[in-house]
Amino acid sequence: MLLYTEKQLTKAWHIDCKARSSCDEPWIKVEEFRPLYEKLVELYMRTNHPDSDIFNTEIPDYLIDSVNDLIESTLTLDI
Repeated sequence: MLLYTEKQLTKAWHIDCKARSSCDEPWIKVEEFRPLYEKLVELYMRTNHPDSDIFNTEIPDYLIDSVNDLIESTLTLDI
């Protein structure tokens, strides 16, 4: 099971929107982005496993970077 907040999803979606704008790509709705976000976070978690070689998938660098940034900023938040 993957747990995340709506705030985290929205932040990642904004990053995606900015990246799409810089590439002249149309934005997608946040609900269309949700399954992509969940797959990216799951993929990120799996690729950090020492025995993983799952990273042979075609994923745009800006999406990987946005997930990395989001995870890093989430881990550094004061709770």
